[in-house]
Amino acid sequence: MNERLKRIAFGFGLAVVAFSGCDDSEQQPRFPENFQQTYLEMRTCRHSHEHELRHIRVFASPEAQLPYRTLKVGTPFPPGATLVKLEYQLAGCNPADLLQYTVMHKGPGGEGDWLWQRVSVERRVEEEGTPRRCINCHTVHCSPPFGYDLSCAEEL
Repeated sequence: MNERLKRIAFGFGLAVVAFSGCDDSEQQPRFPENFQQTYLEMRTCRHSHEHELRHIRVFASPEAQLPYRTLKVGTPFPPGATLVKLEYQLAGCNPADLLQYTVMHKGPGGEGDWLWQRVSVERRVEEEGTPRRCINCHTVHCSPPFGYDLSCAEEL
């Protein structure tokens, strides 16, 4: 197993241990309700080839902005860095068409240690953890030069 896959597996294991036993009533979105006041829009409205072919916008927390732009080993995502993908049904990304949020929140375990969330428009956490479909897709599609540390930013 190569070193990158070992780190991803380690991060996955940390997330499973950290979040096992949590019931849905305790889960909170990993981004503030007023995130658009402090997070920077890193990708404007565009059609996504993933995420059920929806239209998306991506925002980054202050600590995630430089790593997202840089995408290099020398500029890692620090623990707590958060990426929020807003998913819309229609082109134009009208707020009335917002369907859900997909969140990546960086854990303390280094490269590959991400926690994913699927959050409803009402801010209910509908899924949390390290879903295999997220890990698989981001491992294949988000490696250099199209991304770094499982983050996809090929169209900045």
